[in-house]
Formats: sequence, structure tokens, C-alpha cells
Amino acid sequence: MIQKHMDVDVVIIGAGPAGATAAGLLAAWGRSVALVHGESDAPSLAESLPASTRKLLRFLDQLDAVDGASFHPNYGNVSRWAGEDAVAASDSAGYHVSRAGFDRVLRDLACTRGATLLQAHVRSIDFSDPIALECVGGNGASRCTGRFVLDCSGRAGVVARRGLRRTDSGYRTLAVTAEWTMPDWPESEHTYTVIDSYDHGWAWSVPLSPTRRQCTVMIDTDRTTVRKTDLERLYLDELRRAVTLETRLAAAARAGSVWACDASIYDSSRAFDGHALLVGDAASAVEPLSAGGVKKALSSAWNAAVVVNTCLSRPSMEPAALDFFDRRERQVYGEYLRQTADFFQKAARVHDDRFWASRASAARLVDVDNVPSDFDLGHDWQVRQTFEQLRDAPELSVAPGPRMIFGQAAVIEGREVVLRDGLLVPGFTAPIRFAAGVNLTELARIAPECRDVPSLIAKYEDRVVKVDPRDVLVGLSFLITRGVLSRT
Repeated sequence: MIQKHMDVDVVIIGAGPAGATAAGLLAAWGRSVALVHGESDAPSLAESLPASTRKLLRFLDQLDAVDGASFHPNYGNVSRWAGEDAVAASDSAGYHVSRAGFDRVLRDLACTRGATLLQAHVRSIDFSDPIALECVGGNGASRCTGRFVLDCSGRAGVVARRGLRRTDSGYRTLAVTAEWTMPDWPESEHTYTVIDSYDHGWAWSVPLSPTRRQCTVMIDTDRTTVRKTDLERLYLDELRRAVTLETRLAAAARAGSVWACDASIYDSSRAFDGHALLVGDAASAVEPLSAGGVKKALSSAWNAAVVVNTCLSRPSMEPAALDFFDRRERQVYGEYLRQTADFFQKAARVHDDRFWASRASAARLVDVDNVPSDFDLGHDWQVRQTFEQLRDAPELSVAPGPRMIFGQAAVIEGREVVLRDGLLVPGFTAPIRFAAGVNLTELARIAPECRDVPSLIAKYEDRVVKVDPRDVLVGLSFLITRGVLSRT
């Protein structure tokens, strides 16, 4: 028997980083939100959030709450990757977090901003209008109806698994982990993640305090049949192959049992189904090596909140807003996959086995045709070559090229998706407005008016916004190589 009925603007399934963030934003913007969260006893992998996460948390107005939780600081990583030792240090701190604690901070913040938390699990969904969810929890069964549903349920994929989830990367990964107490861990590394690659796998160690760490090995799921009785033996055997960790764990003691979870990557054929959106890990999961899972979830939640707010405010924008969200989710997934593929390709040249070869080639499987990513621009030899020529040229002389064609591009302004002028660039299916952090449309209009690079940068900053001068040159180089502008 239904004990409670809630009728809201938006029902959000899952209160991890994506769900809690989307709920907090939408509630703060005046939308009624039901946040459905089912507690789980299952452990989760610790996360290393880089210092750059602080900027995103500040933008989302979550920074004070996260700083107030006093998570262990993250100042970088120590690695032995493909046989080479390296240290990547940051002057400002990120965070090393247990996901349960981090999620709780964001969930509590969402509730203070007006989201209604429902402690329950989703039992069924009726995708009529409005969408209706039946949930069951400690207080019995309840029913939620909403004009939109956000699936923020992560790997569970409550909506995503209804034919949208794709797992065709060519490999699957199992994370096997345990926590350790280690009073003798080198003091200089107390705030650093430690990473080690070896034949057929890799390992990492995330500090949760100066004397406690979670150490994880990543192996091919298909390489071995793992039974619970074999899990500890497998884990210890793998740790012995991770030279950096084996040395540091010599005087350590395990603090709990060994456990395993799926760490495979996946994406979705599309990031929405009607008025149901796939957000964060429900839409796609990236390699833990990127240390970008939480940042990706937070950004995805912001995009989803803006898109839903737009659809509720201006129904005529719904097709453009939903298409924008889908394209953005695919772009981000592709960017992360290509970034980690660079590391995997380096490892594959040293560790000559299927584990590394399959991961090194995975980026070729991603079709991202919607926006030129910073990663792609940085690896495009024509863009790099043009950049160097422009940087060293005493004068600048460009004119509108044969491919300068304008169209309408969907972009976020404030809390809504709007249509603004974009460029129809060859090789991309939708008009483009931004790349390398630069407004390409305005840059294309300004560049023919300028006779040298300094005047171009000054005029761009006067008309648009102050940016890194190198980004202006990258954007200009991209427009020239694609024929939008021509050098004269």
C-alpha cells in the first residue's frame, strides 16, 4: 500500500555527487525536487580529487561545505608509470575522500537548499507524463511523480539499463582493494596518491589520513575467474607486482577485508530518454586513472540542472536543450577516454600484453563530432603548426574564408540553455561557439580587423572577456586550419 505520494517538478534517483548537486541547484532555483536515496552497506573506492576541483566546487557553491568536512588534503601524486618515476605536485590542495563521507556532505547541503530526501529504493518506473516512480523504504512504499527524472544512480543505472547502457570498450576492469594502516609510510608522501603500472595491471594507493590508505589493484575481469575465497590471494599477488606499493607496505597492517567491484568503463547510446536524463556515472564511467570521476559527475549535474530548468521554463527550447545535454555528455566521455589512452599507450610500449594494448586502443572507439575538445586541439599537428607560425609572425593578415558559415548553437547562459550564433565548421555536425575557452564566433569576426596578434588579443578582451592569450591563438589556429578564416 502506498504510504506517501509526492508530486514534484523533478525526481532524482541517487544522492551521490551528481544527484546531490543537481538536487541542490534545482531546489535553490525554486524547483520542487524529490531526492530518492537508498542507503547501501557496500564499500566504495576512495577518490583523489585534484586541486582544480576547488574551482568547480566554488562555482557550485559547495566549497565551504566540503572544506568544512576536513577531508585529507591532496597535493598530487607519486608514480612509477611504464618504468619511469615521477612526482606531480600542486601548490594548492585538493581532497582525498571516502565517497560515503563526501556524498553525505553534498546530500546534506542539497537538503538545506530545499530538496526533499526520500530514504528508499526505486522499485518501478512508469514513463508516462508525468513520470511516476514507486519506491520502497523503511517507512513502506511511496509514489513520486515528476515532470522530469534524473537518473543519478551511477553504475546501477536504474534508467540507463533500459537499453541505453553500452559496454563495448573492448575490455573490462575489476578493482580489488583493501584499507591499510601504515604508520611508517614516508612522511613526504602523506598527502600524495601513489600509482604503479606493471605487466597485466596497475595499482594505486589513496591516503585517507596520514596513517591510513586504501590500496587498489586493477586487473582484467576476463583474465581470471575470481571467487571470494581466492580474492585475498589474488590481491596480495598483484600488490607484490606493484613495486612502489610493495616496498611501502612492508610494515603496514591490513584494516579490514579485501573486496572487489566493477571498474569497467561504459557510456550510453544517448543521455536522455524522453523526460529522463542520465547524469554522471549513470550516463558514462571513465577510468579511475583520470581522477576525474567526481569532477565529471559535478559538471554533468550542473548541465542537467540547467537543461531541466530550461525545459520547465521554456518548453519550446526542450529539443535544443536535450540535444545539447546529450552532445555534452558524449564529448566529456570522449575527452576522458582519450586522455587516459595517452597514459595507456605509454604503458603499452613497456608492458607488451593484452591488458595494455586493449586500453591503449580504446579511444578509437569513441565518435565525438560535436565540439573540438582542448585535448584534440592540443594533439592536432595542423593546429600546432599554425599556432607556431602565428606566434612568431610580426604581422597578422586574415580574412573570412570560404567556410565561414553561421548557424544557431546551444550554449548555457546563467541557468538556461539559449541559442546564439555559432560556426558551421567542417567535420562537426552542429554549429560550434566555443573551443579552447574562446568564443570562436566573436574571434572570427574580430580577427580580420586586426593587423597583429597583440591587437587581436586586446580587441578580443575588450569585446568579450579576458583570457589566456595562448587560448586566443589556439582558437584562431583552429579556425584557419578548418577554412573558416584564410591567411592573406
